[in-house]
Amino acid sequence: MHARTAAGIAALAIGLAACGGSGGSGSAGGSSGGSVTHINIGYVPYSDDVALFLAVDHGFFAKHGLKATLTPAANPIAVVSSMVSGQEQFGFLTSPVLINVNTKGTPLKCVSTVDGQQPAAPAPDATALVAAKGSGIKSVKDLAGKKVASVQLASLNSISVEVLARQAGISPRSFQLVQIPFPQMPAALSQGRVQAAVIVDPFVSQALAQGATVIDKPNQVLYPHGTVTCLGATGSYISQHASTVTAFHAAINQATAYAKAHQSAAKATLAKYLKISPAVAQKQVLSTDWDPILRPATITQIEGYMRQFGVIHKTVPAASMIWSQAAAG
Repeated sequence: MHARTAAGIAALAIGLAACGGSGGSGSAGGSSGGSVTHINIGYVPYSDDVALFLAVDHGFFAKHGLKATLTPAANPIAVVSSMVSGQEQFGFLTSPVLINVNTKGTPLKCVSTVDGQQPAAPAPDATALVAAKGSGIKSVKDLAGKKVASVQLASLNSISVEVLARQAGISPRSFQLVQIPFPQMPAALSQGRVQAAVIVDPFVSQALAQGATVIDKPNQVLYPHGTVTCLGATGSYISQHASTVTAFHAAINQATAYAKAHQSAAKATLAKYLKISPAVAQKQVLSTDWDPILRPATITQIEGYMRQFGVIHKTVPAASMIWSQAAAG
């Protein structure tokens, strides 16, 4: 029931935002005559944003004629609302949010990866299902009767935990999902407000320092080398600003390649954008295989899970939710 409720809230938020604008063509002006094109980008702050940060700070956007303003958000639904209302032109998405919005009739497409695809090995995966100290949780089976924090309900993280629960032989309804922003999760775990959480770096490290333990890596287990996140734009913006979208895609891909070859420099950007010390920034795990090719098979897989749990009642072809440079001409 919690997933259905969250999907309804998400649809309402998107509907309200849609009343405010139509694709954001007005706020990315200045592209005529070879001048710089200004773009606003919404993102959810965590370690895997390094390519985005590098694209700003190391001039990859500037190299492609773009000047970017980055705006942090609590979750991808807030980013989508800003894109649909025209406040932002590009933004961070998880595959479930991408799917949910498209099935509700708002065209939205992945334009690039965030910094590559989901890694296939557990060590380089920065997303973890953790259990609080003293919770008694040793495995996914032990989640029954507990409260589990997720950054957003009906999200990639909450759906993944539900899938793992079924695979472990317990009902997803046997535990309660609680929506909590990533930065607040370590405190919620240590204070006993939740007994487990799906959390990302740098907040995983904070939770582990307070006694939490990792019991699984949902994304790595379910989606190795898969597209679980992306940077996207609305269909209307893409159709009206083809050259800007092409430039954005190229800049992020170049930043991703640079980050792969210069991981220390990439991690250094986290100190500024995540408000952590340079030493802590260098310890962060970058959860990526550095592959910039978006994979529709993962989106189809996640659509199947969402339909199984009643989050959506129809599907949209995954390929239609991925921007194609060839199609853009």
